[in-house]
Amino acid sequence: MVLAIAFAGILAFLVIAITWTARLLRISNLDAQALAEKVAYPDPTSALEWPELRVRSVVPQPDDLSPVILQVGWPAHPERVSNLLLNLDHDEGEEQALSLLCRWSATGAPVAAVRQGTALELRRRQTLERVHAVLLAEDNQAR
Repeated sequence: MVLAIAFAGILAFLVIAITWTARLLRISNLDAQALAEKVAYPDPTSALEWPELRVRSVVPQPDDLSPVILQVGWPAHPERVSNLLLNLDHDEGEEQALSLLCRWSATGAPVAAVRQGTALELRRRQTLERVHAVLLAEDNQAR
């Protein structure tokens, strides 16, 4: 009986360890892929071409959750700042997306941006937290 319980415990531990390792490998692969895509832009003109973003502030519309003005910065070049006008994805829940963006802003979390046409995915690095949106406009500025 004790042997069966010990075997079940070891088996459960192995399953948890393999699952956790697979999750970490997936996140690492996403981070590496996002960084590799950014290397193609030696002198980025858009904030979406920066290797990493930091959300500085989030400004939703007073009467609605979307569109949102997002001010982002490039940590490697603090003088580079960009304002993004985003329309949050309705399917995933605007409130959840806005909550994630506000939390990323408050914590200074590193964010990777992946753009496919006007569609945009912001993903917090080293996690699977994502926000899907449509880029309406971008305003680059230097301080």
